[in-house]
Amino acid sequence: MKKSYVITVCLFILISCKQQILKEEKKNINTISSESLGNPDEFIGNHKTKATILGVFHFDNPGLDDYKEKYSIDILSKKRQSELEDVITSLVAYKPTKILVEVRRKESDSLINDRYKKFLNGNYSISDKKSETYQLAFRLAKKLGHTRIYASDVKNSYWFGADIDWDNYDEDEYTKSLIQYEKSNRYDYEKIYEYHDSLKTKITLKEYFKLDNDPKVRLKDHQSYLTSSILAGAGDLYIGADAVSRWYQRNLKIFANTYDIVDFSKEDRVLLLYGAGHVWQLRQLFKDSPDFEYVEINQYLSD
Repeated sequence: MKKSYVITVCLFILISCKQQILKEEKKNINTISSESLGNPDEFIGNHKTKATILGVFHFDNPGLDDYKEKYSIDILSKKRQSELEDVITSLVAYKPTKILVEVRRKESDSLINDRYKKFLNGNYSISDKKSETYQLAFRLAKKLGHTRIYASDVKNSYWFGADIDWDNYDEDEYTKSLIQYEKSNRYDYEKIYEYHDSLKTKITLKEYFKLDNDPKVRLKDHQSYLTSSILAGAGDLYIGADAVSRWYQRNLKIFANTYDIVDFSKEDRVLLLYGAGHVWQLRQLFKDSPDFEYVEINQYLSD
């Protein structure tokens, strides 16, 4: 009887303590939420993952961008391989814990990691592989002792805009009919792209990446979507706005993949290796997120 009484008392004490703890936790949550709502400088998230992006030109350009490459280099040449090693050494200093590449996550993550594991074991050669995934990501990850890399790209969404006869569509004629042609072509982005394209044949890879990842250069590139692309069909079919939305959607999904891959319980430091055109939008998403601290890659590309 006495033993039963003691057990009952102990259980009562344990339950009472548990209830008190839950009350305190609820009180703390309510307090945090209230303070966060009232103070724009505070948020309930208190652990940030460092994130940075190295924007690159595609070493093995598939020709899918609107601007078609006019200048090329042999990334496998002795000179460029030496320059790549210099870039990799600089990236090691950032100490990334995860490397994310422009490879479709859903379709190809297992494939690219199977190749990476074989590469680590000496059973997969990248000596004839030009892609930055192999020449930068594989080599950097190996040097850092990573056991895997992370595919984080997505397939472009299907066109969700106007249903028109695309085989006979002429954007110039269409924008001229809406008196939008001159306004949408007042900046000559083709010359800007060609100029930057030519620079990779004149300077080292590190110098080129440092120039191309300058936030001012990335903003200038991004502005083409807001001064040219978006205007087509405004007030009518909104073809331009739909096209820009499609590009934004892809970058939002890349950010979602990054968010999913990151472990916020650890001191993750993620490095994304992507075509430079992705940098401005992804950079903005990281900077706006309460869970990331964005790091400018150029501080690691300085000699």
